Amino acid sequence: RQPVADPGPSLPSAPTASPDTPSPPPSAKPSPGHTPERTPDRENPDPEPQGTSSATAAPGTTARGEPAACHVDYDLVNQWPDGFQATVTVTTREPLDSWRVGFALPDGQRITRMWDASPDQDGSRVTATAADYNKSVAAGGRLAFGFLASHDGTNHPPSGFTLNGRTCATV
Repeated sequence: RQPVADPGPSLPSAPTASPDTPSPPPSAKPSPGHTPERTPDRENPDPEPQGTSSATAAPGTTARGEPAACHVDYDLVNQWPDGFQATVTVTTREPLDSWRVGFALPDGQRITRMWDASPDQDGSRVTATAADYNKSVAAGGRLAFGFLASHDGTNHPPSGFTLNGRTCATV
């Protein structure tokens, strides 16, 4: 059969076996979408697959495989020797009447100023609470806040983002 877009000559067909030729044994190669069954052997009596596993969650899910409550985009806007400016944008799956975004600053960074939210910092853990004018967010909507912070040398991005206590995925 020739493709519609290519009216050129066709390739010769594959040779066929004569009726008295025995058919080859089934291929050991699985067909697409088929996983071969594992059977025990002398060297590996346990038919379970061997390998490693990882606790890394798929994008957009929590470590338990559940859909994340939100997606967070952390943007380091500017940085200087002892401080930086950053913006956090959160996309929520559900509508919100109010919100609190939590995260951890890993290198001893300290929030010095925040806008579009009120900061509370206890050690490395920061909680940004909505202002009165931006506390309601529609499902699929975004909330954002920015901050200035100090750092002493290392300035890795924050981790462990949560929205109202529920785990968020980082974009």
